Amino acid sequence: MANRKAYIELHAAVFLFGFTGILGQLIELNSNILVLHRLWMAALGMLAYVFIVGKWRLLSFNEIRRIAAVSSVIVVHWLLFYGSIKLASVSVAMICLSTIALFTAILDPLIHRKPVAKAELLLSAFAVVGVALMAEDQKQHMLGIAVGLASAFFSAWFTVLNKSLVERYDSRLLSFYELFTGFLLLCILLPIVNLIMPLGKWTPSGSDWLYLILLSFFCTVVAFNLSLSSLRFLSPFTVNLSINLEPVYGIALAFWVFKEYRELGMGFYLGAGIILCSVLADAFWKQRKRKLAVNNSV
Repeated sequence: MANRKAYIELHAAVFLFGFTGILGQLIELNSNILVLHRLWMAALGMLAYVFIVGKWRLLSFNEIRRIAAVSSVIVVHWLLFYGSIKLASVSVAMICLSTIALFTAILDPLIHRKPVAKAELLLSAFAVVGVALMAEDQKQHMLGIAVGLASAFFSAWFTVLNKSLVERYDSRLLSFYELFTGFLLLCILLPIVNLIMPLGKWTPSGSDWLYLILLSFFCTVVAFNLSLSSLRFLSPFTVNLSINLEPVYGIALAFWVFKEYRELGMGFYLGAGIILCSVLADAFWKQRKRKLAVNNSV
């Protein structure tokens, strides 16, 4: 029952994550400034939520420092992800996220010093085939693809590192500290970057505020909590493999909002189908392993 709930939470989070690319394209701010505003707005929302559910507690300096080190990874992911959108398109950035599972299959055993799961590498290979097919019509955006792949690497790294933190802290409290420390890190970094390379306007205007609220609350506060909650019962690989569905949702939305279907051919549909099959295969494989374990223990 707990695993079924975790899968539901995970896929609800992935669906919400699918809107991040659309909103990022609609917001008329430099990608770095966009992430800065997303962080402080989401941190405020998460803080209010933590107080409402009675989970607030002040952590020690050493604990906050450890969380900040992990949050810096997700901040870099967001900077690269929105950079890829601005350099290329929503579709390109979303396609690149599909390589998260491959990076996770390599990073998780490396960081946690455990054997590489051959089944995970096989499913990752299918995901990569799906990416290759989906990206076939996007060769003109090589820089955007390179930045997007780097974004996927940091996203995978974050989930692997976050696994140990989720087991120690309430996911809602952890989300607040990650968002808040990420905001502080950017507050230190961006003024320095701005001196070297002007980042444009810093203050949102007009509809940007509405899009930022949607991005910060639904696609960050709500989605972050759902994904971290599911990580208590699911492996980092399963979480990141399921996040491969984010490009499918995101590109489908881009079809509707930006009419990007005019730029994509049959490769997208075939690639999306392969990615979907890899996600379903992983869920089926994990469920079968659990049943076998239960039967053997009886």
